Amino acid sequence: MEISIVSPNGMWLTGGRLITPRGLVIGAVGIAHGRIAAIRPRAPQGARVVDVGGCYVAPGFIDVHVWGEPQRVALEAARHGTTAFLTTLGPASEAALARAVAERAHACPRGADCLGLHLEGPFLNPARGGVLPRRGMRAPTARELERLWRAAGGRVRLLTLAPELRGAREAIGWCRRHRIVVSLGHSDADAAISRRAVDAGAAAVTHAFNGMRPWHHRRPSLLDVALTDPRLIAMVIADGVHVSATALRLLLRAKGAAGVALVTDSVRGQASSWKLRRRGDAYVNQRGVLAGSGLTMIEAVRTMVRLGAASLPEAVRMASEVPARLLGLWRERGSLEVGKRADVVVFDKNFRVHCTFINGDVAYQGRM
Repeated sequence: MEISIVSPNGMWLTGGRLITPRGLVIGAVGIAHGRIAAIRPRAPQGARVVDVGGCYVAPGFIDVHVWGEPQRVALEAARHGTTAFLTTLGPASEAALARAVAERAHACPRGADCLGLHLEGPFLNPARGGVLPRRGMRAPTARELERLWRAAGGRVRLLTLAPELRGAREAIGWCRRHRIVVSLGHSDADAAISRRAVDAGAAAVTHAFNGMRPWHHRRPSLLDVALTDPRLIAMVIADGVHVSATALRLLLRAKGAAGVALVTDSVRGQASSWKLRRRGDAYVNQRGVLAGSGLTMIEAVRTMVRLGAASLPEAVRMASEVPARLLGLWRERGSLEVGKRADVVVFDKNFRVHCTFINGDVAYQGRM
């Protein structure tokens, strides 16, 4: 049957399996005025209900690494359970930042929330640059950070940085003072340099296993620190191409679900202009170098479960709670809890999204 909702405020989602911080719960979720108003075993008598037919009801996903115009991403993301995202830019000019901010301001009002910008550069090591333009990569300075931050209207939320670059520790301190989360990536750093960056305040690692030295048992690197330091959140592209099933299982065993954030690093909207071609769930450039994924967040959740890397509650936690905590949004987003925003995704056992609510409004509606 088709879900039919005129107004989501003052309604109950019933007949679902709720994915909560306590695990899977059979019950009903009350939504009112854009918030989760109640979670109970069943809806009150006489309440307006929507029967979700045994589907899973989960907190909306938060993707902190996705490429493309915010307007397009916002609408497309909601179809796949994503309720908030960061727009990713590579080594960008001030003009590009200003354009991104303008595009963000006009993001689709019914789509996922664009929370700000993720700058994947320019402060990266060209030796681990992947397909990003190396000519724009350079060491950070406080002056340039200030200039980029102002060009972006203060909307930079996440910065990927190579910790071995001159001035990196000072840049991390600057970012902390401006409430920008620093993630270590596109780096050739060894473990000692990486640990010093974490001591300075770095909080995450960008696409773990990719854009860094491979693991070696006698030459510890950023990857070793990512796997063993509980202060770091390891972002990972769970498409089965960027990281193998075995490595995904290793990552979860090392970090636990609380230490891993699922991201898409999706370049689907950029593939034609960047002259990329599809390889499974990933994209490569003309030289065959991996260039991002074709993932959606629901597909990342599905991959973690079907490859045996995580349980469903763990995979959902990595797609919602962990990125919310990383961005400092845990009080408002990231879990099904009373008082939080009604950012909710309803999907079935085949990981097909049927309905996405953002702030209590229907952002996407499919069929049951």
